[in-house]
Amino acid sequence: MLLVYTPVLTTRLNYILKFFLGQLIGCDYKVTTVFSEYSDYSGPRINYSDKNSLGSIWISSSDIMFSDKILQFEPEIAETIWGKILFPKTENKEIPFDIFAASFYLVSRYEEYLPFCADLHGRFSHKSSISFKAGFLQKPIINIWAEQLREKLIVNFPELIFKKQSYNFISTIDIDNAFAFKGKGFVRTVGGYLKSILKGDFKEFKQRLKVLNGKINDQYDTYNFIRETHLRNKISPKIFILAGKYSKYDKNIKLINPLFSNIIKELSGFSELGIHPSYLSNFKETLNEEKKSLEKVIEKKILISRQHFLMMKLPETYQKLIENDINIDFSMGYSEVVGYRAGTCSPFYFFDLKKNQETELLIYPFAWMDRTLRQHLNFTPEEAIEFINKNISEIKELNGTFVSLWHNESLGDIGYWEGWKVVFEHMINKASKS
Repeated sequence: MLLVYTPVLTTRLNYILKFFLGQLIGCDYKVTTVFSEYSDYSGPRINYSDKNSLGSIWISSSDIMFSDKILQFEPEIAETIWGKILFPKTENKEIPFDIFAASFYLVSRYEEYLPFCADLHGRFSHKSSISFKAGFLQKPIINIWAEQLREKLIVNFPELIFKKQSYNFISTIDIDNAFAFKGKGFVRTVGGYLKSILKGDFKEFKQRLKVLNGKINDQYDTYNFIRETHLRNKISPKIFILAGKYSKYDKNIKLINPLFSNIIKELSGFSELGIHPSYLSNFKETLNEEKKSLEKVIEKKILISRQHFLMMKLPETYQKLIENDINIDFSMGYSEVVGYRAGTCSPFYFFDLKKNQETELLIYPFAWMDRTLRQHLNFTPEEAIEFINKNISEIKELNGTFVSLWHNESLGDIGYWEGWKVVFEHMINKASKS
């Protein structure tokens, strides 16, 4: 048993100790605020305070962990023997930073409660992130820090027992647009033809005509491939359905369309379906309606979600999910860059900084999506496979959770996405092996 001494046990400290020591490092621990109990203990110890003491591992504490306020500040970045870190503590040579405060700042998304430069959709930009400024955005830095502290604990306290951590893989798919051409209705179909003519894209015009005449398959209709690939690898994916009404950024067809509702029922047979809250739901109270309409189709409760366009404002977005009985969310990531938005490749419970309390909403972060590699990094399929291999290997070494994010439209293997079907199959095969 590891004994952790702190002069005050706050909600924030209790939360990060549970995540960092209990989940990531995997050791049993107890917290005491009584110094005599700590000093008399002969077993493994951590001293989390501003005063050093012999016979234990010292982590110099920061005021942020003993506060219940959201302060307007940005932590200092420093280069140390541990690499780039936050909350440096020059008085501590062994662990030169407050590892708990740094981890809490990142995983609680503290910086997203402060003023920031938003992107065109009002979202928190990766360029505003302290991880981006420190140069470790593309690393699951909290998991790396946890591994470094585990090694130090092993050296200092070889009798300490650690629970075996295991790698996990979750395949997720978003359905923003069920079909490229089918099921659009008269107005949207005619508009599509006119748009192709105005662009001079007669190839698209002919393709639409052939699809609607039943001569070729719709390029977004990749559902049989999705099913077969996952069943072959014995994986049950999470599939998120955009169920909102048509708007500028919400362009799926209606759930009541038999073409779509039948596919949704088929998907529900081999996967867990989640709600893909519409772009519009961030400005109007439509989430409950969208969720209920999807539940009506599949005749099951919806418990998981991912925000369409990754539209998210903290803590309001997560509070709204909790109010609507969503208990797991997969929105924590960026679309334009490879990056660990919360600094970790492991699931964690959302900590509501405004209420200063841990919630029961479990967050599964992801580091990249199909469009990140194809659209923003301009990877070829070969380059994507090389990157994916390295990424999965890194997460496996850290016993983290690899969450993949693809769209049905990127698996059609034609046009813009030609060659990426193979990338997906390779990823599924590699990621599903422990």
